[in-house]
Parts: sequence; C-alpha cells; structure tokens
Amino acid sequence: MNSKHVIAEAWHFTRENPRLMWVYAFLPAVLNTLVGVLYLGYQFFAFKRSPLFDNAEKSFMTEVITDVFGFLNMYSLWLPAIIATIVIGIMYLLLPTLCQGALIQLIARKKRGENVRAIHGISFGLLVFLPLLEYHLLIKGFSLFSILTEAGFAWRNLGTDVMTTLLPVFIIAGVIGIILTLLFTYSEFFIVLNKRSVLAAMGRSAKLVIISWQHTFLIAILMAIIGLRVIINILAVLLVPTLLFLSAGLVATFTLPNLGIIIGILISGTGLFVASYFTGILNLFANAVWTLSYMELMDEKMTQEFIE
Repeated sequence: MNSKHVIAEAWHFTRENPRLMWVYAFLPAVLNTLVGVLYLGYQFFAFKRSPLFDNAEKSFMTEVITDVFGFLNMYSLWLPAIIATIVIGIMYLLLPTLCQGALIQLIARKKRGENVRAIHGISFGLLVFLPLLEYHLLIKGFSLFSILTEAGFAWRNLGTDVMTTLLPVFIIAGVIGIILTLLFTYSEFFIVLNKRSVLAAMGRSAKLVIISWQHTFLIAILMAIIGLRVIINILAVLLVPTLLFLSAGLVATFTLPNLGIIIGILISGTGLFVASYFTGILNLFANAVWTLSYMELMDEKMTQEFIE
C-alpha cells in the first residue's frame, strides 16, 4: 500500500464531494467545537480557582451552577433551558456516531464505483449505529483525553504532592491508552463495512495493525501533522478578524452596550462557523484516509490469510 497515494486520493475525494462535508461532517463539527470550547474554558477557570493558584472559597463549578440557576430563576427560562440541554445532549451523543457510520459506508461504496447519493448515508448510518455507539462508549475509558481529564481532576483536588505520587500511574495509563487506541484503529471499519461485533472488530483491528504497522503508523503521523496544520490555519484565519471585532467591541462597550453585545455575538458566530467548517473538512478527509487505507490493506493477500 502506498500511503502517499492513499492520502492524495482521500484529498481528491474530499474536494470532489463537498456535499458530504455539509451533510455529515459540519454539524458534528459544530457540536464538537462548542463542547470543546466549553470544556477548555471550564478546565482553565477550574485550575485558576483551584487551591493550586487561587485557593478560592468556592470552586468554579459551584459558582457556575449558582450563576446559571440565578439567571434561569430571574428570567423563568427553566423549561427552554431543560429542553435545549436535552436536545443538544442527545445530538452530541448520537449524531457524530450516526454521521461517521454514514461517511464510512458512502466513502467505501463510492470507492467501489457504486451509484450512491448523500441521502443514502442516513440508512447506512442507522444500520450500524448501535454497535458503533457501543464501541465509542467502550473506548472512551482508556482514551488519552479521558486520562488527561482524570489527571487534571486529581491534580486540582488532591494537590501537587499526591499528584507527584500518582504521576507514574497516569503516565503508564497514557502509554497503554495510546497503544490500545493505535491497535483499535480499524475497529470502526470492521464494524461498519464487515458487520463484525464490537469485540470481534477490536480483535481483527489489532491483527491488522500488527500486520501493517508500518503503513498504519506512517498514516497516523501524517494525519497528526495535517491536523496540527489545520488547527494553525484556523487560528491564523480567525486572528485578524477577531482583533478587529474586539477593538470595535471594546469601543462599543463604553458607548453603546447593546452594540457591544451584538458584536460579541458576531465574533462568536463567525469563529464557530469558520472553526466548524475547517474541522468538518478535516473530519471528512480523515474518514476518507482511514477508509481507503482499510480497503487497500484488506485487499492484500497476506492480510486475508491472517484476518479471515
């Protein structure tokens, strides 16, 4: 398998199928961006108000809950807030999995020359939704993101001395998490394209990664570099308009408060759209890269001997 050829083909597919990005990648990107911003904001202020730096009487979470409850009580917004929270929570939990199953199937079928349309992806996603959701929930426990979250929680609440003692445990857990994540790289594709059960897909993925570890490792590194470059591009694109809007908003805040609020909303909306757009493109491209890689590897004779 030629890794560079796979990446070039995946990028060509991404450019030729922009509708798939808007239908199956953009909205999950919006949800992930929103949750990511809220999560990073919470982590920043939680550390800032923790005994490590500020030693505040109340934790940041307590202050947030108190302020939110006070705001909802003042304007009687409990019912809309509950409905919005439930809808967004369900969408965040279910929609990315549904869209990923749809994308993998659509990419594979288009690669094989089948005549499929974007609307068919809904059926494809629904058919593999439950096992794919089960897999995503299973791997969250040992993902690097979860381990870092647990380490941050322990550091904030238990202190530096205890964290120093626990640090080797978190490092070992992080290394194990990275290895397992790499071994299970192709699990989603066995689930979606070969209709394997979750555990069977994880086992076959580990075999496939071991057989083709050079290609898998190379593509993982290339995708990490590409992802970093996309993040840098997003920050660069947002930097200039953000500075301009912030300058205008600062002036408006002292002159016309309502105008300052409007400018703040425009900044947030523009930033969310741009970040979600680039993230959606990267999401479609990444799914194309790994789907095409999986199909190429599964067509090789040695792979068929060991996997089947």
